[in-house]
Amino acid sequence: MKRMRVSNGSRSQHDGESFDLQGVRTVPQGDPQGMAQKLPPRKHMFDLPEAPIFYPSAEEFQDPLAYIQKIRPQAENAGLCKIVPPAGWNPPFALDTKRFRFRTRIQQLNSLEGKTRTNLNYLDQLYKFHAQQGQPLTKVPQLDHRPIDLFGLRHEVAVRGGYQKVNGEKRWAEIGRVMKYDRKTCTSMSNSLKSTYQKIILPFELYQAKHGSGSLSAAAEDGNSRRSKRQRSAARSDSPATPALPPAAPAQETVASPSAVSAAEDSKRTASLETIPDACEVCGSGENDSELLICDGCDRGFHMYCLSPALSAIPTNDWYCDACVLGAGADFGFEDGSEYTLASFKRKSDEFKRRMFGEYYEKQAAGYLAGPQMEGRVPEDVVESEFWRLVASPYEDVEVEYGADLHSAQHGSGFPTAERAPLDPYAKHPWNLNELPFQRESLFNYIRQDISGMMTPWIYVGMCFSTFCWHNEDHYTYSVNYQHWGDTKTWYGVPGRHADMFEDAMRAAVPELFADQPDLLFQLVTMLSPDVLLRRGVEVVTCDQRAGEFVVTFPQSYHAGFNQGFNFNEAVNFATPDWMPFDISSVKRYRQYARSPVFSHDELLMTMCEADAKHLLLPWFQRAAAEMLVRERSDRARVRAMWPASGALQRRMREAAWDDVALGESDIPEDMRQQCVVCKAFSFLSAVVCDCSPTYVSCLLHAEKACKCNGHHKTLLLRYTDSELNSMFDLCRDQYQPEPEPEAELADCARSDSKGTASSNHRSSHDSGHNNSSNN
Repeated sequence: MKRMRVSNGSRSQHDGESFDLQGVRTVPQGDPQGMAQKLPPRKHMFDLPEAPIFYPSAEEFQDPLAYIQKIRPQAENAGLCKIVPPAGWNPPFALDTKRFRFRTRIQQLNSLEGKTRTNLNYLDQLYKFHAQQGQPLTKVPQLDHRPIDLFGLRHEVAVRGGYQKVNGEKRWAEIGRVMKYDRKTCTSMSNSLKSTYQKIILPFELYQAKHGSGSLSAAAEDGNSRRSKRQRSAARSDSPATPALPPAAPAQETVASPSAVSAAEDSKRTASLETIPDACEVCGSGENDSELLICDGCDRGFHMYCLSPALSAIPTNDWYCDACVLGAGADFGFEDGSEYTLASFKRKSDEFKRRMFGEYYEKQAAGYLAGPQMEGRVPEDVVESEFWRLVASPYEDVEVEYGADLHSAQHGSGFPTAERAPLDPYAKHPWNLNELPFQRESLFNYIRQDISGMMTPWIYVGMCFSTFCWHNEDHYTYSVNYQHWGDTKTWYGVPGRHADMFEDAMRAAVPELFADQPDLLFQLVTMLSPDVLLRRGVEVVTCDQRAGEFVVTFPQSYHAGFNQGFNFNEAVNFATPDWMPFDISSVKRYRQYARSPVFSHDELLMTMCEADAKHLLLPWFQRAAAEMLVRERSDRARVRAMWPASGALQRRMREAAWDDVALGESDIPEDMRQQCVVCKAFSFLSAVVCDCSPTYVSCLLHAEKACKCNGHHKTLLLRYTDSELNSMFDLCRDQYQPEPEPEAELADCARSDSKGTASSNHRSSHDSGHNNSSNN
């Protein structure tokens, strides 16, 4: 495969460089709605239907949340929709482009798609295994003028009973037909598949049987995991070529000349004193460091004579320990990219798109998107088709960068703000994303914390093919995304009513990834073709967002997409009363996977009640409050029965008002003091604290799992008395709708309990705060 690296650049050398908006597509002048309606519909891949598009009147546009509620019956059914502002909408781009600098994250396209990543992980395991055995692989064997799909070959042999059965029944030709090889053009098909399996796959299968197929490396298990090294760049290749297994390494003999061994020793042992381990991972001894072999994956050390089989000389190729071989790909994530200004990132993006679609820049596409800013543009359907081709190709590595999740509080907003431009009419416009989350009907007005990315907008600077993977929003909230300028952003959406079907389809499509990471859908690192979802009955819609247009996603809806070129978007979340039942579900899901919520659901309800008692007269609020109060009363009864006040002295649990007990270290933020050490749920109404660990609390569901101390060491902290909660419940009783939890959910919660107990005294920093890079 022909490879061409797209330059990453280093730290931006263009500080203070101005950015000219005349070089990008901006908000249409005059009548945006008329221009949008005149655009001819385009054919989307997978024959996906268009998401609803709405054109509010000037009067309707004055109240965003009221208008979204008006269109909700139709739009929510699709999961997302597009809103085109009326004539006159033309906010200035208020960001200081000379001072604005941002850091990107690196995305390798074929590592994003779940099925392709599973394939790549397996290839990575094969490469590391054969390198460990002293027979490094550099090429994938070809058949019928294309590389043999090693992962597919392994799968087809496995489903037919394994190597011995396939070989005995001579089913290699059958496997070749299933893998779409043409026997007429490759007469040695059966022998080639059999030979490839014997030489490359079978030795690794035997190795896995001996060592186990553990999914996580030891490095990942102790928190020292290293991200995948598969981030490489490559330009599109028009001619087939034999690909290299990732990462490629030169083929060399295991035992080399003294000079080669000396060079290997220099690189493996003495490149840096900081990389030399203290002891052998097998015997634990730090002696004989001249015999210590360092793993190229995790930098751990192993005496060559402690390995099985033992090595007599330093390998001249890369060498990997068993944990790194078996755990290849389990620590996937995005690496940090370079720092850019808008001007320097535009140059990078334009250069990349020109290389990928050179034919559209070399000739004039007469009549296509005519206009002074549209010359040389690539048709949107062409970009979309190429995106999905690259995402699905395990042997063609294309790397892009995305300036995602940039805090507007730090970098500035694209909208004018009241602080920086108090006289600008758009500074207080209700569709200004700095203002929208706090419109009168938004429940975010009652959240005491300032949550960046939810209540304060985040910025997204895209280039061609930069991707936002499948996810739904934190707490299943609404989101609104606005494109200030630039090339099209293509979206895919799944309605919230199909969220469970979507998750089932993802698990069925890539079970290996979910085995490694049960909370994979929280990671925002996985794409799956809409075609796969459609075949499993999941509804999927699409839309193209252009400059000056809003995209709104609805509660619990999954969405994903990619950028067709250089663009600048801004996004934020909001919540209205109809969202409240979704939040109840989201909090249960956070607890199930021991993930940190972003805010406390119970605190939100109590804050609303204290701010205005009239909320208790609203049916939607009464239903949510009744659910909370019934749950809390049940949990208190359970804990009190476990450590009764009338029981033996060693089992008696104290009770105290929350503010009367000091919870250890004062520098721990108040919201973290409320988080259960087992399930990470916020314990706002009550919690249990133990003398053995006064800094941390447990929720009432996990009071006995946080530690094994007797009841007389524990204190039940109450923020509200029983009588206060009972009085509140009397006002909500008529709206209470009991919903028993399904057995499966209880089982999942139990599994979460067992995981959480093992790490109950450890807080993971990446689980605190905002979970999702949410708004694309």
